[in-house]
Amino acid sequence: MEIITSIIIFLAMLILIPLMGLFMGLIALTTLNSFAWLYVAVLGSLFAIQIKIPKNIRNITIIALSLGIIMIWISLFTSYQRLPDANSLSKPIATGGFPITVFEYPPGALGNNNPPIDSWGLFYLNLVFWIIVGTGIAILLRKHLNKRISYIFLTMSIIISIYGLGYILIKFD
Repeated sequence: MEIITSIIIFLAMLILIPLMGLFMGLIALTTLNSFAWLYVAVLGSLFAIQIKIPKNIRNITIIALSLGIIMIWISLFTSYQRLPDANSLSKPIATGGFPITVFEYPPGALGNNNPPIDSWGLFYLNLVFWIIVGTGIAILLRKHLNKRISYIFLTMSIIISIYGLGYILIKFD
């Protein structure tokens, strides 16, 4: 009976943890988190430009942007490094960001729900880097890309962006 209970709890966690990430990202958007709103405005502008691009390269550019967005959030999630002297309440406890270290995460609940404004530029610099990498990948794979794949990548980038904004909200809470 304990094994069945453990399996049920494990399956529930597989469903609830992703839902919690989406929920936190939506909270970041609806609580007037200025970082989240700027992020949405920048990406909305980049994707709005796609309408003016000729159809023959539109799928490649959508996939390039989507890959850049997916990779910046994955790099931010995986680059979280706890600092060795993270015992002080006045110093950051960890850093994150790749290839440029972008964020210094505050201890516990001492954040103000937004990353410091001076780190936003570095975040967008990393985004440009990852969009360039995504462009290279999209160009290499252009023969295998179609409209359906571009929509899949676009959907994935939206979902991971919502998770990422929730991640930022939690880390700077």
